[in-house]
This record gives sequence, structure tokens and C-alpha cells, in this order.
Amino acid sequence: MVLLTRSSITGGVLALAVFLGGRALVGQSGPGGPPYTPAQSMAMIRTEPGFRLELVASEPDVQSPVAMDIDEDGRFWVVEMPGYPLDVSPTGRVKVLEDTDGDGRIDKSTLFADNLRLPSGVMRYKKGILVTSPPDLIYFEDVNGDGKADTREVVLTGFAKTNPQHAVNHPVYGLDNWIYLAHSGGSEPVIYRELFGDKGTDLRFAAMPDGKALDAKGRGVRLKPDEHKVEGLSSRTQYGNAFDVYGHFFAHNNSIHQRHEVIAARYLERNPQLLLPSAMAEISDHGNNNIMPITHGARFDLLTEAGQFTSACALTVYSGGAFPDGFEGTTFIAEPVHNLVHRDVLTPKGSTFVASRARDDMEFLAAQDSWFRPVNFYIGPDGALYVIDYYRPYIEHPEWASSDLQKSPEVLSTGKDRGRIYRVVATTGPGATRTTTRPKLGSATDAQLVEALGSPNVWWRRTAQRLLVHGKRRDAVPALVALAARRPSAIARLHALWTLEGLERLEVPQVVQAMKDPDPGVRENAIMLSERWLPQAVVSDALLAMTRDDNARVRFQLLATLGSIDTPASQGAQEQLLLAGIEDEWVQVAALSASSDRAIAYFDRALQPGSALAALESPGRAKFFDRLGGVLAARGKSDELAKAIGAVTDPQAPAGDWWRASLLEGMARGLSGTGDRRKLAGSHGVLLTLATGDQARVRRAAVMLLGVSNVEPGAAATAAATQAARAAADRSMPADTRVDAITLLALIDAPAHQPQFEAVIAPNEPEAVQIAGVTALGRIPGAGTPAFLLAKWPALSSNVRTTAATVILARREGSIAMLDALQQGTVKRWMLNFGHTRSLIMHRDEGIRARARTVLEEAPEARAARLARYSAALGGRGDAAQGAGVYTKYCAMCHQIDGKVGVEMGPDLSTVRHQPMPVLLANILEPNRSIAQHYETYSVERTPGDPLVGLIGDQSPTSVTFRQGPGVTTTVRRSDIKVMTVVPQSIMPESFAEQITPDDMAHLLAFLTSTPRTAAR
Repeated sequence: MVLLTRSSITGGVLALAVFLGGRALVGQSGPGGPPYTPAQSMAMIRTEPGFRLELVASEPDVQSPVAMDIDEDGRFWVVEMPGYPLDVSPTGRVKVLEDTDGDGRIDKSTLFADNLRLPSGVMRYKKGILVTSPPDLIYFEDVNGDGKADTREVVLTGFAKTNPQHAVNHPVYGLDNWIYLAHSGGSEPVIYRELFGDKGTDLRFAAMPDGKALDAKGRGVRLKPDEHKVEGLSSRTQYGNAFDVYGHFFAHNNSIHQRHEVIAARYLERNPQLLLPSAMAEISDHGNNNIMPITHGARFDLLTEAGQFTSACALTVYSGGAFPDGFEGTTFIAEPVHNLVHRDVLTPKGSTFVASRARDDMEFLAAQDSWFRPVNFYIGPDGALYVIDYYRPYIEHPEWASSDLQKSPEVLSTGKDRGRIYRVVATTGPGATRTTTRPKLGSATDAQLVEALGSPNVWWRRTAQRLLVHGKRRDAVPALVALAARRPSAIARLHALWTLEGLERLEVPQVVQAMKDPDPGVRENAIMLSERWLPQAVVSDALLAMTRDDNARVRFQLLATLGSIDTPASQGAQEQLLLAGIEDEWVQVAALSASSDRAIAYFDRALQPGSALAALESPGRAKFFDRLGGVLAARGKSDELAKAIGAVTDPQAPAGDWWRASLLEGMARGLSGTGDRRKLAGSHGVLLTLATGDQARVRRAAVMLLGVSNVEPGAAATAAATQAARAAADRSMPADTRVDAITLLALIDAPAHQPQFEAVIAPNEPEAVQIAGVTALGRIPGAGTPAFLLAKWPALSSNVRTTAATVILARREGSIAMLDALQQGTVKRWMLNFGHTRSLIMHRDEGIRARARTVLEEAPEARAARLARYSAALGGRGDAAQGAGVYTKYCAMCHQIDGKVGVEMGPDLSTVRHQPMPVLLANILEPNRSIAQHYETYSVERTPGDPLVGLIGDQSPTSVTFRQGPGVTTTVRRSDIKVMTVVPQSIMPESFAEQITPDDMAHLLAFLTSTPRTAAR
């Protein structure tokens, strides 16, 4: 059972309250209910102790604000998007807000630019601003000094004019002098195709229409406009992106609130044969649920929204220097659906980080006002955290909303004339004595700007660096060199080095000296800065001297950088670093990113006597051999594959079946989908021997590899089939042995062994053996297999039945037979999972598709009757202890509770305890009322390879991983994807009501809503 998909987006621009798919929470609070005045709303907002909220601006000075920047002279540049969700006309604006009297409140508002299509981000740049407004990144400048933009210049174009949840946004100036854009690629709408069906094009600089373009689909983007440089990142992010003080890049999507881009694209691009599902680490140690809203009178219209991230956005790493001890480096995440701001604490862990909840008893900021929608943050020159409040009652985008909202979408723009900007200030610590003096860096001298690079506040450091670099103020170089050398603070040295780099005045001695810096973050950055001089011996020697650095991130960066130096000394250092960090998966990725040739070298080293790589079994070493096999297979060189397979059978090779099995499994993954038997020419005899051997792990891996490479007919195959047939029929053999034997028989000659496959599909056979038999029958064409399986249907267990349905529906005649069985009642709707019903309803054959809709869709009257049947379950008579058993029986196959007890296929159900029971019941029984993007299913056609259906999981620049069922994933190279189409249906079957009694429903509801949180309300 999959209860319901999330109503939220996975990739889009404002993964925020306002821009969230599905039906969100809307409520009323206090006398009269919202909308409230700013003062009234502020009184309903709770912060952590030691902080207070101050109003900076509100309507009419600002309306529908979504992003802001504060320039060198303290002016606020605010982007307004009143057109959300469906008005794609150019109603967007940029205003300049000013506090002219120094009291901390905005008292002057000037329209700077308008006629923008759904603008979403702004950054001060040179004498103007950069604004993201799909399909463009636009530069605006006031040339004549009248306060309004005279210049409007498209800088970069080609971004998808897609649903605003998926559009480009949030330009930010990075420590490395690149401008980073939050970007996740366009979506494929089902309902609003005319408005948001544009998928964009490759990105180009508008001034260079014939220049090289960048394919940035599904990737973040960085650029240097003056140099006409644009690059794709190895990660993607939804609304917002963030850096810590050392330049580590953090991202998120609406439901995964913190990710770390561990390895950069420039390293992964060295080895395209390294099939990496994602370059991002999900770093939260508390999952993405268990948030604590305090909204009064909230109405929850979707099962999985209450209590878990569904609109995470605006990730910000605090580095303002004005909050109490312990706040520097913490992260803030907006969760506008729940009207709150979440805070985590980052802790280094190997090559990456762990994000832990800052407090277990409350959120950093939460509102009782249901119109409060925090959608963005900004760290100001005063060190305060500025909070942008979109202030609207509805947050749905109708693409994912219920049909009633789709029929009345005009209500979704309610509140577009409102908006607030707050600042959160500390009442203790450095911020308690802050001043509101307006900054004047616009008129600062070179010396003053250099001094600002050492500020404890990131706004001063970043603004000063930007002014120095974009102003080409090379007269500041001597002061910068002195700052880098005299070491007043690590952060000052760091910014001095990168500013010199941006001014093209950084020199080798400064970088080499920085490699010896006492601060590990400076050393890590020095390694990156050295990459332009890698051929110089003084640089490479300095790098090689760092292999025993005591900091894991420094060693990781060193390994990634050394991958670009192809010398014996460098290779030795890389191997040393790999062995020291072998249990860190990202260290393995860094090592193998050097080139696909390095995989061969590592494999050769692993086979040598006494090799540390194969000397001891461990999870990290097993995974490394898996990755080695994947790269070897992706290279597609027959001699290398033969050598690897030969090593598996070599008695002189290091002992242990663990590395042998891992190597073969990796090779299978690397070859998956190609079916090119030539790549394993000459090795099939060896693989067949392994596939019928006694080493269970190696046998299973060999069968897996044969399954993707095909079995060549001949004497060896005949002998293997004879041996496998005996094992399959021998009930005294272990079940896994028989499963492997059946699978091998199906690969060798399935039709010849059809009777044997049919014989094992019986209740007295182990379930795993039955499933193997059903799967084997799937390799036999014709109508006979569907007819046989449907005849057996009543005797099949749930798991066997699921496999049988997959086999039946894989062919046209099977789909027809299944529809016959559904109409006759021998197969019930609830016996088919989402993938099965999708394959019928979305069938390519129009006749089958039309008939399937008639058979499978339910009339509204029937739905009403079903809800009435379960109304008694709402009486509070359920028993939570009995409900735990109901959950295990019906829900755990696709859901987890608190990240445990079940399978992570659908949403985690740990937070639905906050749902009112009538709403919870309705969403259980009517899962198709709203579709969650994070749990959308895609139909994929591959070239080569069979079609597949699955949920999108992790993505990297070269591949997409699809989740196809509990514990089942397939990683596909992007180049192999021919067509990918979203399927607009919930995973959970609406026929769940036919499986569960009203009494069991009452127990389930009691279980799901038990053990409430202790959050203040």
C-alpha cells in the first residue's frame, strides 16, 4: 500500500509555499482570521529564545516578494512575482527599497524594472542587477541616474519557460568569483502544457548566438558573463543555493531539505564511464520529516504534508557574525507550507557533512498565521537574517492541485497585493548591540574594501570581493598580497587569495604558501587554486607533500585534484589517499574520476599479492570493486573484461568471494541495457561455470552478468542447462541455488524448460522460487504464459502475484487477457499496483487504453459510498497496538515510519499523526485527488534496452536512477533515454478500500495518529 504521493514539487523554482504543487495547508487564526496587518501577524510568530522579529517593509511598498539583494550602499533590490501561478504575462517587477532616515524601516520604494515574466531571483552586478526571468538571465542598469533601468540586456538565454516551480532562480556570487544559478531543469506538465510545456534549449550567451551552447538540463549552472563562460554543475537545486564560508556548495529540493555537492563536475567529466547516480550527499541525520508547525486552524488537504518537508527552499548558511555562539555555520531552511523556518547544525563527516536538528523542541521560527509564507532569506550588512514573506493564503500550483482548484484557479492569486520583509535579530551576543548604519562600500577606497574582506559578516566580505573583482581594481593587489600573508584571520586570507585570482594577479608562491596554512579550509581552497599550474613542478611537489594532511576534506580535495596529474608519483599518492579513505564512498568516486584508465590500474594493483585493496573484506572495499567492474564494463574492451572474469576464477588471485561477486555485479551494471554479447566474447564458458558453481555470491553475480550479456548457444550452455535443471528440480537444495538455476535456464533456452518453470509455481514451493519461475516464463513469447498465470492467479501470494502481473502486462495479448480477468472479477483491481494500472491506462494500443479506463476508473457515486462505509472508523474506537499490525500488513511494503519499519517507496508516514482523521481517511481512500511530484512516475523508452517505468531517484550529469519498486532501482545513462514521459497518477491504488475492513481502518488511523509531538501549539 502506498498511502499517497506528496503534493510537492521536486525541482522547481520556488519550492515554496507559494509555488508548491498539490493541496496545501490553509488555515485561520484568531478573531476574524487572516489576512492580518504586519503587526498582528508578527505577534503570532514565535522564534527561538534570544531573538526578536522586526518589520522592514510591507505592502504597499512591497507586494508578492520572492527574492532580494542589498547593494554596497544599503539599497534593497526586491523581485516581485504577482503573476504566480498561472499569469505568464510580464507582470513581474524589481523595486528598489530604501531606508532614508536610518530607523531600520523602508520609507522609499521605487519601481526600477518591470515587464518581467515570472521573475525569481536578483543579484547586484557591476552598476546594475542580474535578474532571472525565464527564458533569460537579464542585466538591468540605470544609466541616466533617474532611478529606473535604461539598459535591459539579455545575458544568458535558453532556460525553460516552465512551471515556476522548476525554473531558473537565485543568482549568487560565489567565493570562486563565478555566479551560481539555482537550476533543476524544466518539467513536463500534464494539464497546463500551453503555459508551461516549454522545455528550453541549450544555454547560450545572447551576445554570442553562434557560440558554444551548454546542455544544462537537470543541472545547476555557473557563469562568468564578462568572459562568456558558462558551465554545468554536478548537482541541481530547486529554489535557492548556498555556500559555507569555505565555498562548499549546498542544495536541496522541496522534500530533501539539505544536500551537499561533494564532487564538482570538472572532476567527473574526466571519466564519463563512471556511472554515478548522484554527485550529492543527502546529509540530514533526521530525515526530511518531523518538523514542528504551530499554525492555528490549519486545514490539511493532503496526507503527507503535515509534519514533514514539502516545500523546503531558501537554504542559507549563516555567516553574519551577529548571532550568539554556536550559530555561525548553521543552516536555515524555509518551509512555507508549514509557515516556519527550520535550523540545522552542520558537522564535518569525512568528505562531506552531517546536518543535525538544532533543537528538538521547536523550530527556529514558526507562525500561527496561516498566510505567513517565508520563501527566501538574506544575511544583511547588520548580520541580521532577513526573511521574505510572500504572504498568501494558497500555496498550490493547480498543476498538482485537486480538480476543484483547477476549476477555480483565480483564487490562488489571492493576496498578490501583499508581502512583507522581516529581519530576525539577536537579543544576546554581538547582534544585541548592532547599529543600523547604512553601508557605503560604493564609495570605499581600495584599502577599505580589502579591510572588509576580513569582516566576520559574509555580506561585507562578498560585497567587497565583488566590487574589487568586477571593478578590476588592480591597485589593491599589494594590499591583498599583504592580507594573504599576514594572517589576521583564516577567512581574510581565503578571500584575499580568491580576490587575487579574480583580478588575475594570483601567483604560485602565494598558493604554495597557502597549502601550508594552519586552517584546513584555506588549505583545501589552495589546492583548488593550484589547478591552473599543475604542470609546474613546484606546485605538483607541494601537492604531493600534502598526502598525510590530518583533515579529511583536504585529503579528498587533494585526491580529486591529483587525478589531473598523470605521473607515477601522483598515481602513487592517489592510491595512498584511496586506501586511507576506502570506506568513504566519495573518496572512491574521487579516485576513479581521474580517468577510466585508473580503474584498470587499480584493478591490476588489487590482484597483486598482498594488495591492501583485496586483503580484507569491508563494505567500502566491496563497493570499490563494484565500481571498478562498472567502469571496466562501460569501457567495453573485450580483453579487459576477459581479464577481469579470468581473475575471478584464478586460484592465485587474492582469497575471498566477496570481491569476485562485487566485481561481476559491477560489470553487470556497467553493461546493463546494452545486450552486446561481443563484449564478453570468449568468457561465456567461464561465466557458465561460475553460474552453476557452489559459491553463492559469485554464482548469483555470474547469472546477473549473463543476464545482461546474453548466453551464447553451444556445448557449454547445454552442459550448464543440464546441471541447472537438476538443481532447479531438487527441493533439497537451498532456495537461492534453485532461483539461480531457474534464472540461468531462462537465459539459456526458456521455451525448452517451460514445463519446469510452470511446475515450481505452486503454494508448496518457496516464494522466491515461484517468483523465479514466473519471471522465467516472461521470456517465453505468446499468449500461453498470460493464460497460465491467470489460471494460477487465485493461488498466488501477493509477491508472486505482483511479478505475475508484470509478466502478463509486458505483452499486448497479456494486457487483453488481464482486462478480461478484471471484467470477469477473477482479478481484483487492488491486486494490481500502480505500475500495472498505468501500463493499461497509458497503453500504446488505443483500444486497450480505452477499455482499461472503462474497467479501472471508478464512478464518483462509488467513491462516495466507499467513504460512507468507513465513516464509522472516525469514531475514535481504534486500537493503536492493533493498528501497528494493520500497518505492517498493508502499508510497510511501500512506506516507512520515522525512516524505519518498512520500505522507502512512498512517503514516510511518521508525521501524519497531525492530520485530522476525516482528512486522513479521505486521502487514504482517494489517493488520486492530488499527485505529488516527488513521487511521480515516468515512462522511459531506452536506446538500447527495454522500456521501464519508475520514480525518478538520484541524478548526475550523466545518468538518472529510477525507483521501480521496493528495493528495485535502475540507473540509466542520459544518452540512452529516448523518451521520458510523466504519468499523472498516484502510486497508491484507489481500490485499497477493498482490502481493508472498517475495523482495521479504525485501528490503522489510531496507529498513524498516535504519539503526538511535543511542539508548542
